Amino acid sequence: MTTSVIVWDRESDPPTDMKEILSWQSYVQRSNVSSIPLYLENHAERLKKKYLAFIHDLGESKIGGKRVIDHFSEKDGFSFWWMTLLAEKSPLKSPGIYDCLRIMALEEILLERKPSGVILKSFNRELGQIIHVLCKNLAINFTWQPGDRPQKEWSLRKLYRALPYPVQGLVWFVVHLVTRWPLRNLEAPAWFSGEGDIFLCSYFIHLDPVSCAKGHFYSRQWEKLPKYIHDSGRRTNWIQHFMPNPVVPNVQTGLEWLRSFNLDSEKQGKHSFLDTYLTWKVVVRVLKNWFWLNALSWRLRKIQSAFYPKGSAVWLWPILRGDWWASVNGATAINNCLWMELFDAALGDMPRQKTGFYLHEKQGWESALIRAWRKHGHGEIIGVLHFPEAFWLLSHFDDPRSVQSKQWCSMPLPDRIAVIGPVAWKAFTDGGYRSEQLVEVEALRYLNLLKENEEPAPGSANRQTLKHSVSASAKGSVLILGDISPKLTHNFLGLVENAMKLLPSNYKFTFKPHPGNAISLAKYPGLQVDEIEDALHRILADFEVVLTTCNTSSALDAYLGGLTVIIYSDGRSFNLSPLRRHSDVHFISTPEELAEVLQKGDQNTAVDSEYNEFFFLDPELPRWKKLLQRNSN
Repeated sequence: MTTSVIVWDRESDPPTDMKEILSWQSYVQRSNVSSIPLYLENHAERLKKKYLAFIHDLGESKIGGKRVIDHFSEKDGFSFWWMTLLAEKSPLKSPGIYDCLRIMALEEILLERKPSGVILKSFNRELGQIIHVLCKNLAINFTWQPGDRPQKEWSLRKLYRALPYPVQGLVWFVVHLVTRWPLRNLEAPAWFSGEGDIFLCSYFIHLDPVSCAKGHFYSRQWEKLPKYIHDSGRRTNWIQHFMPNPVVPNVQTGLEWLRSFNLDSEKQGKHSFLDTYLTWKVVVRVLKNWFWLNALSWRLRKIQSAFYPKGSAVWLWPILRGDWWASVNGATAINNCLWMELFDAALGDMPRQKTGFYLHEKQGWESALIRAWRKHGHGEIIGVLHFPEAFWLLSHFDDPRSVQSKQWCSMPLPDRIAVIGPVAWKAFTDGGYRSEQLVEVEALRYLNLLKENEEPAPGSANRQTLKHSVSASAKGSVLILGDISPKLTHNFLGLVENAMKLLPSNYKFTFKPHPGNAISLAKYPGLQVDEIEDALHRILADFEVVLTTCNTSSALDAYLGGLTVIIYSDGRSFNLSPLRRHSDVHFISTPEELAEVLQKGDQNTAVDSEYNEFFFLDPELPRWKKLLQRNSN
């Protein structure tokens, strides 16, 4: 047994004069400091499987002689459980998942080192509670030293989060109705009803602004596929998720664009927003279901005891209770009820569709779509991956028992998942999916990586060199890519701002915001950058270096384009980059590290064989054509 260890959860670096420090939020390691995030990375496979098993077991746990999944069930065999934040497991929506994995890593460290005591230096009440319970269960002395909690400025968002969860839910619903009610003004399209017509569900973001402003629908999430469908004599019906973004900043712009597309529906497809199906009847049904979930939360009030992973002394309830309450009586709960009713109305209004596609991200709305699709007797529904798999994007992974279950209220799954590359295929088969549940398709968003004048013959694209030739004027030019997370983007830009003070003046920085997260650069007066919103593939050749966060897959575009890639990952959240284990990609966490990497000038050393890991690429779309032709028979 060793002496006491200190768990250091502070923004500042741990002191050098203390013994046995376990850093909670940093990858830094030295003689007296061990990193919990680094331990998690080094034992990622085992701990990831352990968390996925915990979520499966939580749904299967019984309260009052009935499975939790069954408590959430509808008469048709659908369970709201699969729409909860707990079952969704998105690190972007549920940042506490990272704390859960770190706590599980800490448990293993304590079992190995067997300290006499643990001293926690942290302001985090939930962390203090959870480590206290862990130490009690392991018979280890525990001391919590919270120190003086820093004063935080109040904001409307923080005030909202301080409200009781049911009040949050009602506030969210009222705001959503007020902002989206004008979308009801869109004329309901007379949906195409031909045998070969195709349904698609998509996000109204990542649009080409020049084309769309002229009435020509072009989505960078689907690229050339809609044109191929039209050229093959088939028509498309589109349900769009409206999301304000820099390209479509308001409802009025969205309505104008959809009306212009529908004027040429034979070529552009028929389009409607999901929120166009808002009615007072829908509102009443949403509230009815939400009240039912509120009552259910009372019947499941003893669920806290189920928040122990099997064979573990860790109690995860203090971290995950916010996700639980949001999912049963908060904003997530009422949002899920709304999705259920909107998809029911939309797909009930639509004539039978033989084939449907949607963007597969394992978000809650997808379960509502699948349920309504089958309820109204439509044909095959296929989820389409549109970005590469990331190891820690847990929403894309499930315990194999959940995937393979045939029980009542089993997890809603599409008939097949369209997989865009070998890495994703292996991830799904390793996760319990059968090969017949998957189908290969070209990665539509990444076809632009192929050289314009060296497009391979059909079927041979995976052997093609994908690197762009970087222009001579790009020397010293750095492209900064924004993130969809406001908090991560703020920390990231602050780091770049501080790094600029350490760099010579010959670097030229340009910032491209994420389409779903508008940023005011005025908040960063020391950040001397230009701003650009052009499509990424059109501007990459103008830069030598791409700097981004660990949350976005855009780094992969730059990597395959031959640029030097630097990724910000500081240990405070999951490394969600698809380039996580690539040795020629630079991961930095401090301004000093960023300045050092930039001045060192290391080059991207990717070889052609690595490209085969990520994507199926062929400009002729043979895999897509095969899939569509099979579904037309």
